[in-house]
Amino acid sequence: MEIDKVEKVHSIGYRLKDAKVTLKQDIKFNVAGVKTEGTQGEVNNVPQYVGKILADNDLGILDSPDMVTELKQALSKEKMVGEYQISTLDPHFYIKLKESIRELEGNDFDKVESMMLELFRMRRGKLVKLADSIKLNSELYNKLTVEEVIFYKTIYENSVEFEKQIRGDLNE
Repeated sequence: MEIDKVEKVHSIGYRLKDAKVTLKQDIKFNVAGVKTEGTQGEVNNVPQYVGKILADNDLGILDSPDMVTELKQALSKEKMVGEYQISTLDPHFYIKLKESIRELEGNDFDKVESMMLELFRMRRGKLVKLADSIKLNSELYNKLTVEEVIFYKTIYENSVEFEKQIRGDLNE
């Protein structure tokens, strides 16, 4: 499995997506082809990574999703859909969540990490059951994160190969 490599590529893609930043002061810059200018109080669309830099330097407020709330909602939905169904997650859900968790400290970090692991384990169990019985189709693909798609394909391929090895030469 090469989840870490795929996750890195998708993390870059996520950081290149536009994000809204409310400027705390007038700015104007042109760095590496990224041009931005605006006045205090204005909301600008800039790439996520530029918004993070502006926010980290107290030049703006990055409008980022409340991933703790999204995690609670995802966990609740996953419990509600039942044992044999899987709810839909944004393809970059875990990427955004991990980025958000890194900024938490102490007890908050532990609680959020615990919820994330509960969601992950619940979905992992469902994915193993599904991957053992059906090939990944577009409906299911659209419900999974980028990491889960790789996991699903790996389980499915290993399951098919294992079955072939067990059956051996029975069909010959």
